[in-house]
Amino acid sequence: MEKSEKMLVLEMLDAGKISADDAANLLNALGSKPQFINKETRDDLEERVNNFAKDVTAFAKDVGSKIQEVYKDVEPKIKKASQTALEKAAAMLDDLATNINDSLEKAADEVDKAAEAVEKSIDNDDEPKPN
Repeated sequence: MEKSEKMLVLEMLDAGKISADDAANLLNALGSKPQFINKETRDDLEERVNNFAKDVTAFAKDVGSKIQEVYKDVEPKIKKASQTALEKAAAMLDDLATNINDSLEKAADEVDKAAEAVEKSIDNDDEPKPN
């Protein structure tokens, strides 16, 4: 293998274009064993990755259980607030309906009074007037 090919592989590794395993495979394919990765380093890296994965899994489970606890605590409060809001809305609608009904009854009474006044006025116009 030429030195430039080895350098190209190492440059790609350094630039993050390939992984360390890819670089090792390429160097092996080109007929050279990489000097920078040995079995001990690879085993150490694998152990660290596995430990990280376990830590992330434990963290995710912990966060999930805390979210469930918060939901269990908040759920009844949300339900109670929703029920209270519904009850208040129903009471407001009841008041509104009562006010509208009262206004309509008053308006009907006024119309009845006006109709009576018009009838009396008409009846009075029909009587002969003294000269």
